[in-house]
Amino acid sequence: MSLKIIKFEPRLGRIVLIAAALLCVITAWFFIKWNFANAVSSRLDTKRAEFKPVADWLTQMAPSDPQTHLTAARIYQKTFDPGDLTRSLSEYESAAALSPYNYLAWIDLGKARSLNGDTEGAQAAYARALQLAPNYAPVQWACGNSLIRQGKNEEGFALIAKAAAANSDYAQPAVTTALQIFDNDLGQVQRSLGDNDVTNAALAGALANQLQFEAAFTAWSKLSEGDRGTKFKKLGDDLIEKFAAARKFSLAAGVASGMRTNEGEKPTVGQVSNGGFEAGVKIRNAALFEWQIAEGAQPQIALSETETHGGKYSLWLIFNSFETAAFRSVSQTVAVVPGAEYEFEAFYRSDLKTTASIKWEIVNALTNAPIAATLAAVPAPDWMPLRVRFMMPADSDGVIVRLVREGCNGPSCPTNGSMAFDDISLRRL
Repeated sequence: MSLKIIKFEPRLGRIVLIAAALLCVITAWFFIKWNFANAVSSRLDTKRAEFKPVADWLTQMAPSDPQTHLTAARIYQKTFDPGDLTRSLSEYESAAALSPYNYLAWIDLGKARSLNGDTEGAQAAYARALQLAPNYAPVQWACGNSLIRQGKNEEGFALIAKAAAANSDYAQPAVTTALQIFDNDLGQVQRSLGDNDVTNAALAGALANQLQFEAAFTAWSKLSEGDRGTKFKKLGDDLIEKFAAARKFSLAAGVASGMRTNEGEKPTVGQVSNGGFEAGVKIRNAALFEWQIAEGAQPQIALSETETHGGKYSLWLIFNSFETAAFRSVSQTVAVVPGAEYEFEAFYRSDLKTTASIKWEIVNALTNAPIAATLAAVPAPDWMPLRVRFMMPADSDGVIVRLVREGCNGPSCPTNGSMAFDDISLRRL
């Protein structure tokens, strides 16, 4: 095979080289300009309206870059000037036109059209975004809300339900929207969003915030039992706190019971929890319906395996104090039935030496007023019961059983010795 050499005239060769060089320079210039404008627009603070001249310059530098138009649109939108809103919409339109397969651009355009009162145009933009990303939660959420604003509730809530199922962050606003649209018709809310854990968890939180405590508890009760103490633990803790603050102790106990797997630790209406101390006690950070031990050094409090009335453990208190203030109370909140009669019982043994009286007191958890108290414990080498009967007020469903010390007059109250308690219980009569 022979090679042919093509020779150029010297002048023509120089022209070709110069043209090629110019083309490279021009291409590089446009490339650098486009990339520079794109980089600046990506990092520009779109919340500052004073950047409008910069936005204009960027769109002039890179008119075919959707990012520069998107940045300009967001900057002009922040001024809320009618003329700037029109300009903002135009920039959103340009960004979507230059990136027709970018669903985010269509979502932004839908929001801009909605702000400008173009409901149909907004829905068209959202529909296009849904075509491009049918399984993306933000797209489903935006399109669903747009349909609801047009009165197309069935279609809108179907999309919102999908968004909430895919991303739990949408569950709470979805339920709030549904409660408003359906005038707190819980059945309709669940039919629209689905009677599932996502919907019911969001409903429980929303209804508790609206002080609809019984309805909130009903929604909570529908959650999967295995997930209440794990996946929905934070919600459960929030509900317990809200119910307790509202003095709805039976509801709070119901939530707490559903979150615990150990039967011995589940609070039950009308019963002292862990009355035999078999589940242990916490010195601090005990939950509602668990034994609460006050801060302090006296008396020393621990579990005993040698002094028990029944089971493996008892609660052992060792006193060696002189000051009246040196007394740590032991207490527990218990949910009960309003208006019912109960008997409290606690077994104890003691070699305590003191002029004070130590007894168990029953307090109304609604008003913090004492309802009844046992007799004072006297020295007892063998296990002895302390009992008291009481009638619950009709307007309260909670009591606090607590160990108290009375009869200490002045700053000094010498107390020495030990005392054990076991098998503490409530019984409805």
